[in-house]
Formats: sequence, structure tokens, C-alpha cells
Amino acid sequence: MGRKKKVILPSAGDAFAVPLEDGRYSVCRVLADRITRPRLSIDAVLVASSAWIGSEVPSVDNPELRPILKLTHHAWDEEKIAWISDPVPDTFIPIGTITPTEEEASLNCPSYSDWFSKIQQPLMQWQWDHDREAVIAEDAAREQAQADQAAQKKRERQEQLKQAKLKDLAKHKFFADWTYPPKKAITASRKIMVDTVQALIELGKSASEPDRLNVLQSCVEAFNALDEKLEFIETVEREDICHEFEAIVHACGLGAHENLADEWRDW
Repeated sequence: MGRKKKVILPSAGDAFAVPLEDGRYSVCRVLADRITRPRLSIDAVLVASSAWIGSEVPSVDNPELRPILKLTHHAWDEEKIAWISDPVPDTFIPIGTITPTEEEASLNCPSYSDWFSKIQQPLMQWQWDHDREAVIAEDAAREQAQADQAAQKKRERQEQLKQAKLKDLAKHKFFADWTYPPKKAITASRKIMVDTVQALIELGKSASEPDRLNVLQSCVEAFNALDEKLEFIETVEREDICHEFEAIVHACGLGAHENLADEWRDW
């Protein structure tokens, strides 16, 4: 296996014209690098976005390129500077050198970002400054569309849960999309769910609620033990387990109990 190729980063002072999505240009420039900040623990450069936007690639000696972009759109309230550890995109156009001032070179910045933000944020700030009503209207429309989509998904999910039956879940492939957890974790997780469904089927439709709850609790506690052993349940796995478990809860007639897994889970 070959060595990982070293990332080539720009140097302090390097400036680039940044093509924006509307066909205009902004500028970003490097304020500090590993040479000017020898104590820097990672290989990265401190990059600032310019407050300037224009229709053509600018001359590097344009004094309007030096002021750093101050973000005030939406909830932002900070200068647009960040550490970046990726190589400069091929679409960025070198325009020369803008030597950082001593103050700029020593700016304290805890933030890390990527070059894409140098494309996105200057345009978003310009739109906020020059056409705020349109931005607010677009935000509202997007939020409404997201709310409508979420409501539709919730309705579809509720309908799925109403239709859930143990006999169908007995043939269901649990966690069909899992690829990340270790294979033995996937296999064991599926077995827990299959065993739970089978145990509920064997109890029969006339089983008492406490008996059904005991089976469901055993299911979650089995995942507690499995995760303690394999340490594989992260956010995605947790959401998937709860999602599949919810279907079993509804299929055995206990859908009135919301978030049952939360009562017993350790993950």
C-alpha cells in the first residue's frame, strides 16, 4: 500500500479569485500557515474571505480586496476566517499576493472549515445586504417545504405502523441497509429482532400486556448487552434500532406506548 499523498497547501499571502454561483467573483486569501504559525499542531492554513464581490477577476493590488468579510446574515456575527486543511480547488484562480498585516497573521481563530464556504458565504452575505426580503421569502418557502415533507413522512410512517403485523415482521429483513457495524453485530442484532417477533407470536394474541412488555424489554436489554460487548451503537444504529423496534411494538398491539425503547436502553 503506497504512502498517502501529501496535501499541498497555499502559503501566507496567497490570494485567489473565487467564482461564485451567480457568475461573479469574490476573493479569499491566506493569513497564516505552518511557517508563520510554527506551533500549529495540524497542517492547515488560516483563510479569510474578502468583503469584495465583482463581475471580473480583480487585480491583486485593488485595496478593496483587503477588508475581511463580516458575516451578519441570519444568525451570523463574525468575520469569515477559518482554518482549512484541504488543497485549493482547481476552480480558484491565483491572483498574486496580499501580504497579511501583523494583526491579521496573528488572529485567533478556533474554527475549521472548507473551501466551499468561500464560495457560499460571500454570496449569501451579499444577498442578505442587497435583497434581504427575497432571502427571507426563500427561507420561509424552504422551511415550509421541509415542514410539509416531514408531515408527509410522519403520515406515511403512521400508516405503516397501523398495518404492521407480527407475521409479516417474521419474514422481514431487519437492518437491511446496515454496512458499517461489524458483521457479527449485524447478525446478532437481526437475531435479537427475529427472536423478539417469534416470542411475541408464541405468546399469542390473548397474551397480557405485562407479558408482551416483558418480551419487548428483553429485546432492548439484549441490545444493551450486545452494545456493551461490541460497542457498535452510534447515532445511526440507535435510530435504526428504535425505528424497527417501534414497528414490533405496534404489531403486538402496544402502539399506545410511545418511545418504549427509551425506558430501557443504555445506548
